[in-house]
Amino acid sequence: MAVNWGRWIDHLPLWVALGATASTGIYEPGELAIMTLPLAAAAVVQGLRWDLDRYHRWLEVGALAFFLGDLTLGRGFFPVAIHTLFVLAGARLALSRDPSQRRQLLLMGFLLYLATAIGTTDITFLAWTLAWSCAAALALLQQSWEPSAALRRGVPSLPPYAQVPVWVGAALVFGAGFFLLMPRLRLGLRPSFVLGASRAFGQAGLGDRLDLSGGGPLEPNPEVALRIVPPAGVDPTLDPHWTHGLELLRGITLEAVHGLSWEAAEPTPSIPLVARRNHDPRTAEFSYQPSPQGILALPAGLVQLEPSESVIVPGPGASRHWRYLRARPVPLTLTWNPELPEPSEPSLAPRRLAMLTQLEPIHEAARRASFRFAPDILSTGRLVQALEAGLRGFGYTLSNPSGQASNPLEDFLERSHAGHCEYFASSMALMLRARGVPARVVNGYRLGPWIPEGGYFRVSQNQAHSWVEYWDQGRWRTSDPTPAGALGLASDTRDLQAYERWLDALRYRWDRYVVRFSDQDQQSGFSWLQDRLQGWDWHWRAPSRAAGWTLGLAGLAWILWRGRGHWQPPPAGPGRIRALRPLLARTRRAAPVEDGDTARSWLMRLARLRPDRSEALQALADTVDSEAYGSGSPAASALAKAEAAAWRGWKPTSS
Repeated sequence: MAVNWGRWIDHLPLWVALGATASTGIYEPGELAIMTLPLAAAAVVQGLRWDLDRYHRWLEVGALAFFLGDLTLGRGFFPVAIHTLFVLAGARLALSRDPSQRRQLLLMGFLLYLATAIGTTDITFLAWTLAWSCAAALALLQQSWEPSAALRRGVPSLPPYAQVPVWVGAALVFGAGFFLLMPRLRLGLRPSFVLGASRAFGQAGLGDRLDLSGGGPLEPNPEVALRIVPPAGVDPTLDPHWTHGLELLRGITLEAVHGLSWEAAEPTPSIPLVARRNHDPRTAEFSYQPSPQGILALPAGLVQLEPSESVIVPGPGASRHWRYLRARPVPLTLTWNPELPEPSEPSLAPRRLAMLTQLEPIHEAARRASFRFAPDILSTGRLVQALEAGLRGFGYTLSNPSGQASNPLEDFLERSHAGHCEYFASSMALMLRARGVPARVVNGYRLGPWIPEGGYFRVSQNQAHSWVEYWDQGRWRTSDPTPAGALGLASDTRDLQAYERWLDALRYRWDRYVVRFSDQDQQSGFSWLQDRLQGWDWHWRAPSRAAGWTLGLAGLAWILWRGRGHWQPPPAGPGRIRALRPLLARTRRAAPVEDGDTARSWLMRLARLRPDRSEALQALADTVDSEAYGSGSPAASALAKAEAAAWRGWKPTSS
């Protein structure tokens, strides 16, 4: 029974590694199915006790064929290696295994866990780490216990499985201590392919282009894009005016349109920081999550970026992005003043003016809709209001009912009258261009919900948004034609359940105090502890001389009592033989040494208690006698240790 249980334990580290891999979210459902099927098939084989050893060559050939086929699909070596490890592990689990092959399985599980660990820093992965540590400890314990248990007579005893959580918990405590005390080291080992690798086409999120010919529906994406943490003492729920300037967070402007696709034009003049002024500035920490594009979403009226702009460079479409791709969340301190006018271009060059008013034949539906919504000759401001009013009568939906049409823009404006923000923004920009007004599309985010449990605004990829900027009176102005109550764009805290808010706040604190724990944080913690210790008022009065002597003598007595084994003479009989002391400790309750006992008489009494050990005890007695009660030979010590292990957990049965 123990051996069969041990075989099932071999499966456990691989299944936990699979769960950890799935929790990262960097693999597609099809890839996860490829990883799951070999382990599930091996579990079926184990449960039905099929003998597939005669087919081991076919399994090996099949694993090789899978590796070559997967490699030809162009997935990249790293994902192919992960898939192949799962296939090989499944094949090995389906066959009979010797101890070396069971250790190979554990090594495969460790490699799969390690490959997963470099792809995530989320707090949920801590739970998977503890689970994998327990599974690996169980497997190692089982593998080391079985050989010794097989040498004992009778029914083999089970390993001490209950000790595994204690060992893992102790390792966690020691690890936390080293984490706080050791110098900080950041390697940045997270490979770049995992940044957004699982984001399927059609998921919500900030992109560096806009394409209406995407086809299918737009899938929600709750992945966090950034968190905005107000300074201490600021509560946006009590001062809603503080969020002014955060309603739309600019990412990238798209000026060039080709058919139904918008892209950043080069060159697009970047938006400089506004002049620094002390009138009503706002400051907050913007914690940006890693993203494939590395684009920073910034508030209106940006005044300053800290710690420095040296790590941030201008990008296409007047965007700002990281100089190097980031693997972990990065905080920046931003100062903005929405009351100041946005810096703008002094004028539009003829070439840019032509590009910003360009229309193609495929955009004819936008021209017709522009005159349908606003047939009169109007000023730019009133024209924008009329077009916004017309579009806001449409419906907002993520199902993309016009995506399969031959001309999705025309279908949106003339048939379905429903779509997501990209349709509204693209239509608005083209309708303005049809009336000679320069216009462009902006991709960014709306402000997300306030998380009171964490004290920050949470902006997810579901808040990714598109709007329009148009040129009027020498300045770019904003127009957002998407209906205000659009599904998926609401920023009400009630949209998130309480457990979701608590979990997100926990993840933020994990990121802030574990993932981003730096040497400055460490030094601050040491300084705080030092200040507390130095300022401690002990309120302790020195004891009198008599009390001091009493405490000193009590301490000396305790030390002598604890160390009595080092100065007391060894007991008579078997206790004089050092090799027998482990066995004496094991059997002190079942067979205590009696007056007049010699080593042989005591060992023979043990043999009467356990007849199954009589031969081993006789051999031990002969070896001890041959040493003439000396300090013990290696042979006697080895036999006594083996005998002590055989008495582990033995209890006398009542007659």
